[in-house]
Amino acid sequence: MGDVAPRISLARLVDGDADVARAEREKLADALTNARGVGWFELDARASTSTSTSTPDATRDDAVQTFDVHATYDAARAFFSLPDRTKCLYVHTQYANESGGYVPTLEEYSYRRNTAALVESFDVVRELDPDAIEAIRDERGDDAARGLGPVDWPVEVPRMRTAFKAHYAACDAAARILFREFARALGLDDDEFLRHFGDTAHCSMRAMRYPSASPTDAEAGLKGRKRSKRGAVETVGISEHTDFEFFTILHQTVEGLELKRRDGTWCLAPAYPSEPIFTVILSDAFEIFTNGVVRATPHRVRPSQNGKDRLSLVRFNGLNDDAVVAPLSQFITRKNPKTRAYAPRTQGDHVGESVTRASDNLAEMIQNATYPKTELTKPPKRFAQLLVVDASTRRILLGKHTRGEFEGRYTGFIAPVEPEEDFLPVDVARTKALSNANLNPIACDLLREDDLAERGRFVFDGWTEGPAVEHEFVAVFRKTQDVEMLLVETDAQGDVILTWFDLNDIPYDDMPDDDAKWYPSCLAAALDSSRHKILVGRFSFGDDGALEDYETREMEYAHPKISNVRRVLARRDRANQ
Repeated sequence: MGDVAPRISLARLVDGDADVARAEREKLADALTNARGVGWFELDARASTSTSTSTPDATRDDAVQTFDVHATYDAARAFFSLPDRTKCLYVHTQYANESGGYVPTLEEYSYRRNTAALVESFDVVRELDPDAIEAIRDERGDDAARGLGPVDWPVEVPRMRTAFKAHYAACDAAARILFREFARALGLDDDEFLRHFGDTAHCSMRAMRYPSASPTDAEAGLKGRKRSKRGAVETVGISEHTDFEFFTILHQTVEGLELKRRDGTWCLAPAYPSEPIFTVILSDAFEIFTNGVVRATPHRVRPSQNGKDRLSLVRFNGLNDDAVVAPLSQFITRKNPKTRAYAPRTQGDHVGESVTRASDNLAEMIQNATYPKTELTKPPKRFAQLLVVDASTRRILLGKHTRGEFEGRYTGFIAPVEPEEDFLPVDVARTKALSNANLNPIACDLLREDDLAERGRFVFDGWTEGPAVEHEFVAVFRKTQDVEMLLVETDAQGDVILTWFDLNDIPYDDMPDDDAKWYPSCLAAALDSSRHKILVGRFSFGDDGALEDYETREMEYAHPKISNVRRVLARRDRANQ
């Protein structure tokens, strides 16, 4: 059995010369099905690897897109270099809401019992237009919209969104080519797999950092912990597993990925830090569809040592959430009959069940006090506040609280963002926060796109137990009739007394201490709606609730689109039924 993985050129697969494309497809077929092969292949995604004299057409649907791995890694390094307390503002519980975010070191799910993964990651999901996501919710149910975004991109690293989305788009283009070419290589219709690769396909992407550590450092967290009945917890990069989707495209800066050959032995995958040359790992859905003719690739990652951190970019390419994964009739024969192992299931169910098993392994070790950590990092508490401005009269609408924490003081309209409700901060600001003050959320649909945006995002220390993040939105109403629509429900008695103030006469003495520090900048940015900036900062409060210290800075920020508020209200009503 050869040790060298075959290398498939993406450019040659789509070459205009049929002979060139056919020869590359034959290599691919051998990589997929040769029982004496290694069980995976390298993908050369450079656009200039074809030897054909035909000129590539960049406008074709199957054109090879450019991968800029340098820009993607630079953005990833910028994020991973942030202080832990900043990175943890973006923590998520991996697949709970499938919206992406940060997974801290030693909090990766355990694919094997009694293993601890020495890795941190930032995960990205497919981001659709907000109205497209709401349409999917309406037509197919809320579960179908999981894993479709939006991602809470770190405001501290503005270039991260652009770089990651470009890499994700290039992976999408490569995946479409490979889904078609896999089918052709196996003698199937071109769209046999591709027709299941649509707007709800399971396609998360992860930027992963494996910090360099000596064996002593890696095991340091285990001191004082109990020993499991099955033995000590082993520190790994990632424990052995197969991926749950159809195939995975992986890039790495240094060696560390180990793959199991079909003969059961292990070998290191080469690293090509300066080139878009990837390792393609075959996954569970591919194996099931082909009734085991194509085998999923077991793999693992070594802990990084030798003084070098290892970074990798991993894109999982799955099928639509509701796609039924079952052996195709072409692969069921007397020599290769159906087995219970390949019982039909949807792609979504298979991913969910597999992740749950890995999650349970981690939870069990934490519960039994055999793990380096006693608990997982909790996401910060979040709040959304909406400031309402009447641009025609240059006034701001504030609410004086009649009870509660802010009794006797003025604020904008605030509501907590509850993670289990799966509503974005902007959705909370323009629905729950307004409704609590008996204001009409529907009025927000009258605003121009740039007139309702997040203008500030601040971390508050000492206000609640643990850090709290408050998202500050400003809604600028430029027409008198639109303001009247907002006020249509204000006859009802609420917990706040509504009062208009001139923008030059805001009652800061009767407001929380931090407001005077950020209101002026955020209001100025909102009135000049062309400014694509956001004010970020941190405020520290003492035991008596007084502001002790703060810092703010303005950052470049691409304001995301928001969905129609009527659709958000309809979803809230469904959730409350």
